[in-house]
Amino acid sequence: MRILVANDLYGHSSAAGVAVRMAEGLAARGHDVAFLATTTDPSAAGRFDEGGVVVHVEHVPAYNLRWRAYRSLDNPAGVAAMTRVVEDWRPDVVHVHNLHIHLSYACLAVARRGGAKVVLHVHDAMPVCHQKLFCHLDERIAPGDPVAYRNGPVKCALCVRGRYNPRRNGTIRRVLGRDVDRLVAVSDEMGRMLGDNGIGPARTISNGIPLDVDEPDPSVVEGLRRRLGLEGARVVFYGGRLDRLKGGLELVRALEQVRRDVPNAVLLTVGEALPGFYEELVTLSRRLGMADLLVSAGWLGGEELAAAYRLADVVATPSLCFESFGLVNAEAMRAGRPVVASMWGGPSEVVEHGVTGFLVNPLHVGRLAGHIIELLRDRRLADRMGAAGRRRVAERFGTERQLDQVEDLYRELVA
Repeated sequence: MRILVANDLYGHSSAAGVAVRMAEGLAARGHDVAFLATTTDPSAAGRFDEGGVVVHVEHVPAYNLRWRAYRSLDNPAGVAAMTRVVEDWRPDVVHVHNLHIHLSYACLAVARRGGAKVVLHVHDAMPVCHQKLFCHLDERIAPGDPVAYRNGPVKCALCVRGRYNPRRNGTIRRVLGRDVDRLVAVSDEMGRMLGDNGIGPARTISNGIPLDVDEPDPSVVEGLRRRLGLEGARVVFYGGRLDRLKGGLELVRALEQVRRDVPNAVLLTVGEALPGFYEELVTLSRRLGMADLLVSAGWLGGEELAAAYRLADVVATPSLCFESFGLVNAEAMRAGRPVVASMWGGPSEVVEHGVTGFLVNPLHVGRLAGHIIELLRDRRLADRMGAAGRRRVAERFGTERQLDQVEDLYRELVA
């Protein structure tokens, strides 16, 4: 089968990483696979082969992202890029992962006109929200309670103000109904969120992560421990894209309570922070009397990232925004680490509450702190949850399982 996988970016992290791994996995199974991505840097554009996939990185002009709510509906440069690659590749299936910046929703019609079956794989709340869908936050909600994800024009206009496009969501619904053969969500909760806002039905195909990864060499783990000065510390791991909506400030406030019981607890941050946010974390930590709380590893990859998970006693992901899936949770569980995760969205399906970790409303800072304390003080509980998490990932969230489901979907479409 000839398949074109498309995403605005070509990379190995977040949704782009899921798309790249999927493309390479399909190629390894014998399919002819191409990948379409975009770049605003003309020197980075080109065509190359990687992992058995023919990668097309197409140049598109940059624009002020203030206008993304308009340009992401129809970006002529992105449409032209999709047209060139579809005409060149002649795919049976075009599998698009997110449409937020350059490719634009108008690309779906191009794929359909080329004779391909069209799959849109939704990784976040952007089809129904100009932001990250945090307006559903409510401190009265506890894990297990139903959450209403419905938004509306007044709520959206008040949130994004001058960037609000009143026709955006309606246009997206019409385009998806007309030009998409199958809609895929990365979690059941994501599908329910889309349905609450008039989009669907969506088939759930959970994100997959490689299971056949090697354990990091102990010397790498200990070398990273020494480099970061973590000897004798109890480590709470906080990783990914660091910003306010990922719950970092709430986590620092929770750790003020944690340190009353576990004085040697530290917060290890792994990943890149949005401009100014790490400084906010530092300022809050110092104001709470914890100048030595934060340890920043910056961006890590490969064996060093695997080593950072092994340094962790607990992994915390207290996002305030809607999380579609939560790859950090799955990666932590693969490493055998217990997780304290936000209840909003997909993490409620990845983390089994009371078995592989705990789910929490991150607005309940005291409960967030209590779960972290429990895991830091009870090593048997932490080890038991870590082992259960490793089994759960192997059973439900491996790359091969994801590829099986994707191939089943393609066969239905082209039968």
